[in-house]
Amino acid sequence: MKSVLLLTAVWSLSAGVAAAQTKPVLYPKLSKTLDSLAYVDQWPMQQLFKQLPDSAGRNLVQVEADNFARHQPILEKIVRQVGYPGFQQVGEKSSNNFWLLVQHADAHPDFQRQVLQLMLPEVKRKNANPVNYAYLTDRVAINSAQPEEYGTQVVYQGPGIGVAAPKSLRDPKNVDKRRAAIGMEPLNNYLNMMTKMHEEMNRPKPAAL
Repeated sequence: MKSVLLLTAVWSLSAGVAAAQTKPVLYPKLSKTLDSLAYVDQWPMQQLFKQLPDSAGRNLVQVEADNFARHQPILEKIVRQVGYPGFQQVGEKSSNNFWLLVQHADAHPDFQRQVLQLMLPEVKRKNANPVNYAYLTDRVAINSAQPEEYGTQVVYQGPGIGVAAPKSLRDPKNVDKRRAAIGMEPLNNYLNMMTKMHEEMNRPKPAAL
């Protein structure tokens, strides 16, 4: 088994959320802050996915890590001040962006666990995305050396660059039931998508003419 550093599907999934806020929100300034942080968070990942270098010659993996570290105290302050910023507080797009930023806070597993606990009642109130909750559930599990519930966190196995497989999985026979219960596609469909993304990222770049 081999684990390959790859962009998660997170940034591509987040790109599909609502493009603009259409309803008044409680914290419009916070909404704008979260959108700005998410843009900074995603930029190096998108460059890596496209196999594009940084114009300043920086290591984009390090840029990504530096961004995560710089954002962490801001995320903690947000939680202290407003709790979990759901759809009513900041709008669907910005709430999803907050989740995305927390998803990347792997250096702070206790914080991820705290946010997961805050997120659950918001999901039940339809004030947060249940699929995002599943992703964070798995992230917290992996960072706690526990098996995943939904199989969202993957490694790449086999010859060549490998194909996607869950890092670990509790009760594999019933995983699709758990996924369907919160509106997720079957696991095999997800793994095929992740494999295709992995192949695209690792496809040799055409030589310059």
